[in-house]
Amino acid sequence: MAQEVKNDIKKALQVNTIPLIAIMTAVTTVLTMLVKIPTPIRGYLNLSDTMIYFSAYAFGPWVGGIIGGLGPALSDLISGYPQWVIFTFVIDGLQAVLVGLLVKKFNPANIIIGSVIAGVWKVFGYFIAGGILSGFGPALGEIAGNSFQMAVGLIVGFALFTAVRQAYPPLVRLGNLGIKAGE
Repeated sequence: MAQEVKNDIKKALQVNTIPLIAIMTAVTTVLTMLVKIPTPIRGYLNLSDTMIYFSAYAFGPWVGGIIGGLGPALSDLISGYPQWVIFTFVIDGLQAVLVGLLVKKFNPANIIIGSVIAGVWKVFGYFIAGGILSGFGPALGEIAGNSFQMAVGLIVGFALFTAVRQAYPPLVRLGNLGIKAGE
């Protein structure tokens, strides 16, 4: 199993994927910063989940994990929320890895179940991070907002992936959904 994961990572992180990772990380950073709704525990709600889900669906767990971790973490750093950077990198990066590992077939039920499991991880991760940074009382109040952000991200990320894969069929060869162009 460990060797299989190592081979998957090596296959995903080749020279030709580095520009893709850089571009998608920049897009994710900007999209995360575009909509910022401040929360009581010195954080904010945003559209990061949209790109986390899209990247995991399109590029698989490892490339999606890098994009999903770096983009939102850079947004936190640039936006003046440095206390969240490490938490965001780990929580959002693992969210994308989970989606990429859990969603192997392109069907709505599979995508919803895998994405919701990864989203629950994110909500739980931010509850723990918020508890560490501001106390668990205030962090409890963030669960509804983070759940809403996750749900919106899942819907918009799936819609974006569906539209892009129809417009650009070679996209399906980059990810791990095992689908043929035009399906």
